[in-house]
Amino acid sequence: MKRVLYYVYLFFITLLILEILLRIYNPFHLRLKGDKIVLPVNIKMTIRNRINPKLDPLIINTRNSLGLRGPELPQTKDSLLKIITIGGSTTECHFLNDEKTWPFLLGRKLADSFPHSWLNNAGLDGHSTYGHIVLLNGHIKQLHPSVILFMTGINDIETADPTFHDKMNTRGAVPDWRHYLFENSEVLNLVLNLVRGWRAQKFNNTTNNMLVLDSTRRLEIPDSVYNKRLADQQPFLDAYRRRLTQLADTCEAWHIRPVFITQACQFGPGKDSLTGTDLELFPADPKDPSLNGRLLWAMLEKYNDVTREFAGSRHFPLIDLARAMPKNSLYFYDNCHLTNPGAEKVASIVANGLIPVLDQYFPHYHR
Repeated sequence: MKRVLYYVYLFFITLLILEILLRIYNPFHLRLKGDKIVLPVNIKMTIRNRINPKLDPLIINTRNSLGLRGPELPQTKDSLLKIITIGGSTTECHFLNDEKTWPFLLGRKLADSFPHSWLNNAGLDGHSTYGHIVLLNGHIKQLHPSVILFMTGINDIETADPTFHDKMNTRGAVPDWRHYLFENSEVLNLVLNLVRGWRAQKFNNTTNNMLVLDSTRRLEIPDSVYNKRLADQQPFLDAYRRRLTQLADTCEAWHIRPVFITQACQFGPGKDSLTGTDLELFPADPKDPSLNGRLLWAMLEKYNDVTREFAGSRHFPLIDLARAMPKNSLYFYDNCHLTNPGAEKVASIVANGLIPVLDQYFPHYHR
């Protein structure tokens, strides 16, 4: 018993000493702390896909020293046109390879006309505009980007409070005691990030919930249910507009040009050209048996309309991806997440809308 107690004592003393030393000096720098948000940094995840035939079998997801997906910030940063994308999982593109995400492809498309540009992806899986506000204030504005692209909407549907994923990266907003420990312990966080970096990851719930379109599956929703669900969005829409205002006001205060992008979705009017599935009547969410494609699209368009109206009222550039993106299962592996061809299509649409904006506001960077 004495020996056991001695080893327990030695274990905790070692942890305490390591915790103190890592707080004084951490040579690994595996996370980046702001006032309110913590980002994983210098992490390379290897994801082995044995589930989703629409995605690559081996996926590399890398975070740089800034906690972003993209190239490191060059030493000549003051002479660069810095562009950052902010959004949820449809921006992060967690299950696409680093060089196949739409922000990376967008950066390549811009490089021909704007060779002195630097574009990075600050998307975080599951983040709503609640998380975007924290991220913008905690890290992004301090990088002094010239432009921020905001792709918002899908994670704000019926969202009255910060989501679980918003809290995951926010200090002091931890959803349970385990995250509290990992957030506040340098030793535990070091172990966690080393495991993440070395271990081949398997898919999480985002990909497990992929939708396989089937023309025989149909979900009819009574008009009364449809109309009530849309009417119930109003308080959420008002709050969503206020959060867009916060994002825009912060950008203007820091002399950043905000560009808003509406959220695209696979579902809505029409039939899928590959499977013949009716994209209005298909069950759009396995977790919500009362939601078909028609209702999901109508709800999302309520939030897109807020984005359109807000951008117009403040004279901010808007890229209406929701209306420009084809509704086709070639481009999506579920209701809104992109395949490789989908990311390429989004990058092309955004580039076509963004280049005139950059020409207008930053003509001296154009080659």
